[in-house]
Amino acid sequence: MLMKPEEQFRQILHRVSAIPVIDTHEHMVGPQFNVPINEPITALTLDYLQNDLISTGAEDNVIHMLQDPGVSTEVKWPIFEPLWKEVEFTANARITKLIMQDFFEEEVMSLGALNRIAEKMPLIHDEESYWQVLDDAGIQMIISDPLGRPQCDFGDYLRGDLTFPDRFRIMVSLPLFHVVAHHPQSARDWEGMQQIGAWANKHITSLDEFLESVFVVISKAKERGAIGIKDQSAYNRSIEYEIVPRNEAEKIFNRLLADPRTVLGWPEAKPLDDYLFHHYMRFARELELPVQIHTGHIARNYNNVDRANAMLFRGVLELHQEVQFDLFHGNWPYIDDMLFLLKNYPNVAMNCCWLYTIDPIFAEQMLTRAVLTAPNSKIHGFGGDYGNRIYGDSPAYSVSHLKLARLVISKALTELVQMDWIDEDSAVSMAADWLFNNPNNFFNLGLKPITADRSN
Repeated sequence: MLMKPEEQFRQILHRVSAIPVIDTHEHMVGPQFNVPINEPITALTLDYLQNDLISTGAEDNVIHMLQDPGVSTEVKWPIFEPLWKEVEFTANARITKLIMQDFFEEEVMSLGALNRIAEKMPLIHDEESYWQVLDDAGIQMIISDPLGRPQCDFGDYLRGDLTFPDRFRIMVSLPLFHVVAHHPQSARDWEGMQQIGAWANKHITSLDEFLESVFVVISKAKERGAIGIKDQSAYNRSIEYEIVPRNEAEKIFNRLLADPRTVLGWPEAKPLDDYLFHHYMRFARELELPVQIHTGHIARNYNNVDRANAMLFRGVLELHQEVQFDLFHGNWPYIDDMLFLLKNYPNVAMNCCWLYTIDPIFAEQMLTRAVLTAPNSKIHGFGGDYGNRIYGDSPAYSVSHLKLARLVISKALTELVQMDWIDEDSAVSMAADWLFNNPNNFFNLGLKPITADRSN
């Protein structure tokens, strides 16, 4: 006899909350780079909540003021309060509420609550608290994409001058090697191209030498411990990569060689960028590195999500069948396209990073339908996708996102149990695969697999 849905959900959530986690995507750099924030509105509105605030119509100067820790909470509050009332029920705001509740024991946003939070904030900035927060949440390993961030020079990483905590596993940030700008350092101009050559101890004088240098650099990164390649170029271009004749790509590349002042724009750079990308996927195959691809929702306001639809990437998936691809964000809002690729392409996994704060109901539907349509081994259940370029890491955001993720995962699994599709033990075992075993296998992390405890 089936339990009542509410009782079933509470029991599954309790068991899922005890499962250790591999966090499959962050931009975290480690506590050594953190800049303490002692003003609570700045601390509680980092990263994605800013996009919701911008969507209310708040002007840039207002957003900048709210993010300035030098402006007092008393000055900010009359401006912030009406904005908060507009966004407080978004999933991004739910993360802020969870941080307030779990770290500061405050239930309601108010000036008084913010002042009490300010008194406690210094207590969570030290390195010991950083690791304790992650330990308490059960996050055993973090796959991070920090290279190219202001604190993390790629050259320093290659030389061994930049190291990361033992709990971190690092991805090579592929936008550094695109000829379309994303990071401040990229191959879109002569200087950026020669920087990549310098990392490989080579002065670039041809397309072949550039490609050889990129291979050397990615190989060095792997030797330093990098476990894969991460590409988020959907922020700057379509993820449809055509097969381009070499002579067409080389003609564009030679413009960079001929004049150090040349900077490639879009769409003129597309043929070269497409050509290079396919070579980079061959490097991934040769080096046996999995590739993470940003698909779906774009973080910045005023951007085109249609160019990030994973279906545009189908040609790459079909051509590079020996490369394992980890497609991000559930491809929100394109649920059917994601399920098609997950079901039909053996080299595709779905990564739910960021998804629960984008649209938790979508995430629940995606997980429920994925169980019915694709192998269980192809779902990577959590990635916080946090890391602030100015202030560094805030583990409170990631673990609060994980709390929301566990709730959504448990709701999806409860629905499957209630429809008599799976039993509870199978559901919890599935959650253990999503949160730990699947990413452990996909990224060859070498951790001991976990087995979820069976119910009595």
